[in-house]
Amino acid sequence: MENSELDREYYIKKGFEPYAIMTASNKYKQGIEIWYPSNPVNSDNQPAVYILTNREGKLLKIGETQNLTSRFHKGYRCITNTTNDRIRQHIKDVEDIWVYILTMPIVKAKILGFQCETSYTKGLEHHLLTEYKDHWDTVPPLNVYIK
Repeated sequence: MENSELDREYYIKKGFEPYAIMTASNKYKQGIEIWYPSNPVNSDNQPAVYILTNREGKLLKIGETQNLTSRFHKGYRCITNTTNDRIRQHIKDVEDIWVYILTMPIVKAKILGFQCETSYTKGLEHHLLTEYKDHWDTVPPLNVYIK
């Protein structure tokens, strides 16, 4: 693989779609705004794997969520924790972040008489992070480790 192959274009070729842009803003207490210029999915309760890139397409983070609306509208914008704070600080101090998503199916099965639902987000996130680490010998700059 060439060095540039694990950038935004690499993931777009795999099926990731534009979702949002996170920018610095004084409008909210936590200091960022999230714009949804071309939301290709109805994201309510939609599981997905996502990538965060800078304007030039450099990969900054690989992540997963069971609910896109909650993760971006509430989590990154409002909720204080180590990951969210690190992302917000990067946006405020360094650059805007572009979000690309790959939505995942919700798998339903009856197990021990219970209707269960799951998705493959954690597994795919793990494989994408491992692929990145195998190529670069590190994780993307805004990831801390491989789960």
